[in-house]
Amino acid sequence: MGKKLQAGCVDPAEIDRLHETFIHASADLARDLHAGADDPAIRRFNLAAGMAFDVARRSIRCANEALEDLRTIHRIARIGNWRVRLDDHLTSWSEDMHELFGTDPDRFVPLFDVLTGQMDETDRTAFLATFRTVAETGQAAAAEIRIRGAEEGARRWFWIDMRPETDDTGAIVAVRGICQEITDRKVALERIRYMSSHDPLTNLINRTHLLERLDQILGEARRRRENVALLTFDIDDFKGINDLFGHAVADSVLREIAGRIARQVRESDLVARIGGDEFVVVQAGCEQPELVETLARRLLRTIADPIVLADGREIGISASVGIALHPFDGMTPGALLAHSSQALHVIKKERPNTLGFYDASVQSEWQKRRALEQDLRLALQHRELSLVYQPMFCMRSSLCSGFEALLRWNSPTHGPVAPDLFIGLAESIGLMEEVGTWVLREACAEAARWAVPLTVAVNVSPIQIQQGDLASVITETLNTTGLPANRLEIEVTESMLIRNFDRAVDTLQRIKALGVGISIDDFGTGYSSLATLRAFPFNKLKIDRSFVRDLAEESESLAIVNAVLGLGRGLRLPVVVEGVETERQADILRDCGADAIQGYLFGRPSPISAYSNITDPRVTSRRRLAV
Repeated sequence: MGKKLQAGCVDPAEIDRLHETFIHASADLARDLHAGADDPAIRRFNLAAGMAFDVARRSIRCANEALEDLRTIHRIARIGNWRVRLDDHLTSWSEDMHELFGTDPDRFVPLFDVLTGQMDETDRTAFLATFRTVAETGQAAAAEIRIRGAEEGARRWFWIDMRPETDDTGAIVAVRGICQEITDRKVALERIRYMSSHDPLTNLINRTHLLERLDQILGEARRRRENVALLTFDIDDFKGINDLFGHAVADSVLREIAGRIARQVRESDLVARIGGDEFVVVQAGCEQPELVETLARRLLRTIADPIVLADGREIGISASVGIALHPFDGMTPGALLAHSSQALHVIKKERPNTLGFYDASVQSEWQKRRALEQDLRLALQHRELSLVYQPMFCMRSSLCSGFEALLRWNSPTHGPVAPDLFIGLAESIGLMEEVGTWVLREACAEAARWAVPLTVAVNVSPIQIQQGDLASVITETLNTTGLPANRLEIEVTESMLIRNFDRAVDTLQRIKALGVGISIDDFGTGYSSLATLRAFPFNKLKIDRSFVRDLAEESESLAIVNAVLGLGRGLRLPVVVEGVETERQADILRDCGADAIQGYLFGRPSPISAYSNITDPRVTSRRRLAV
């Protein structure tokens, strides 16, 4: 039979009865001693007794106040007390315990089996084991258990601290427990744990948790000798969606894509968002690559379905996917994810909106590119970049009219790196504006030191035209170096002119207003038209070397060169022909009326010191063409 657990304390009424007993005892003592109440001994006895009773009353009052405070604390902290006698499992609950479980102390019988019967099976086993340990060893112990709540499926968490109770002989006769509900704490901890392992936007697992789960999946796959596929998806031109529709819409697109992917895979597959617009699917037990490809194509089709916004607008979307297979492409989570990302990088560069498997044969090239990118970021600081100069000669005067400054990178790790390679890298990793500014300042500073007032031509990148404030950079450079504006030419390619046409026109007009010359480089290889030539403030045309390489009197190249020269004369623009390597080519161009020529025949790109005979006024006679 269960009973209510009472806190042990002394009833104040008992003190009053004890006080009356002492009064009678004092009277009897005075009578027996034939002394009156005023006898010194009797008075000392009564005084000591009164002080003892005062101390007892104050102690009881303090103890009861402390007990009441403890009950309040228990109530606020949702703590209850219970006691189980070992010989018959007679169970007692405190009032707080009844309040904790919502039971009526006058009707509810807190049997031991009733308490344990409400626990989940695994928790009940753990609780009983802990209970036996306390009863047998006399050592305190604690356990966390879940108890079924009133609502279907609801669980309440409790922390239980158990301690032994002994009798006068030291034998363990009961187990006392303190029970505190920790459901809110458990829910909060679970929420924190969930947030640390999941992406808050899509509720998919994040990169950290993906690697943890993937490590387990790969370990199991090795034991079962199974394959595992890892697919890394990336939304094509997601930045464009951000720019056009805003971040809120972009976030809703990511949530929609996450849902689409999750609905297309098996329950046992992993789906994660590892950053930005990048998603990962992990599928174990895939023995045939063809099935992985089928899954990838199905997901790409699902992602490509238009997304309809609340206002009725539609967003067209596509994605690319890189695939890596365990154990062929990697044995660890990090290797598998890295190789899948490499495959994605290659496929996005070559043909977006499709899939690609990891190919070990391209790994070295991919890694070399990454190494180049890292080293290029430090090349300026380490003084590995330099300029070389190639002269341009006027056909009429046979004199050098100026130099074109060309950028070179001689890496201590990779050796001389081709300009076509590292300039493209600089543009792709966001270094071109910084590198281009350095080239401009170095070239202008060098030209300012020449005693002969020759021009210096500097190639500029589309990045400098479209993103930076090139006109301001040129103004600051000319002011700093002291080079006159009319001695500087900038060279732009045709392809950069079609990117943001209006901005390009505005930038070049501002530059021309400074007095700086502007040349269109590699003319004939891009997309320029007569309208383009009229719209942009060019001072010069440069014919690409590809039309000179097989130049002959009756060749198609000759016809093109003659056409461009005629166009230049019609627009009153001087024409420079690049890539002249033989005397025959020079003779043909002279006969055609070319204004200026440049090429290996007259000088290879070299440090400016190699052309001191041109920049030094004391040897001007050597500045003429040797043909």
